[in-house]
Amino acid sequence: MHFVVSWEINSKDNYSEEINSSLMEGLRGYSWLRLLRTFYILEVEHEHDWHVIHEKLLTIAQRYPGEVNFLMSPLYDLDSDYFVYKMPDSNFYQAQ
Repeated sequence: MHFVVSWEINSKDNYSEEINSSLMEGLRGYSWLRLLRTFYILEVEHEHDWHVIHEKLLTIAQRYPGEVNFLMSPLYDLDSDYFVYKMPDSNFYQAQ
């Protein structure tokens, strides 16, 4: 199963890198493909994993009120034909 997660950071106090690192930590242990700077397609084994990641990211976002927004798509089982104009040159895939 797969789902999309993406976020936007608007830190007034220059916590952007700290917030981004924390959000990335929330994805640790899962395989992902990064197609845009903060747009990830994650692969999970079970529906429960979606909820675990949701809770992790929500907890992180609540530590930085007003500075981070994120979205998570519903789970999907089928392969998807995303059109990507230009794949990143490096660090675009993390297998777990």
